[in-house]
Amino acid sequence: MGWLVGYVMASLAASFIVVRVLEYIFAGATGWVVSTTKVGTFVTVWTAITTAAGMRDFTSRVRGLRRLGDRTSKRIEVLTKGNWR
Repeated sequence: MGWLVGYVMASLAASFIVVRVLEYIFAGATGWVVSTTKVGTFVTVWTAITTAAGMRDFTSRVRGLRRLGDRTSKRIEVLTKGNWR
């Protein structure tokens, strides 16, 4: 889970930036509209970045496990056929 901390921090920073840009664009809008939009945008951006980064890391770990499984299967196959001498 330590790998996720970096992604969470990066997504928090990106979310704050997006919310600040949104505040600048809608500076003259009603207060409740801006507040609701800020919360929704923050949560959406934070979730999207964290999920994308986490899934990318998860996918690379799964690929590594599949390669390890393939190598192990080949070794077991060689040993069970008696070709190991």
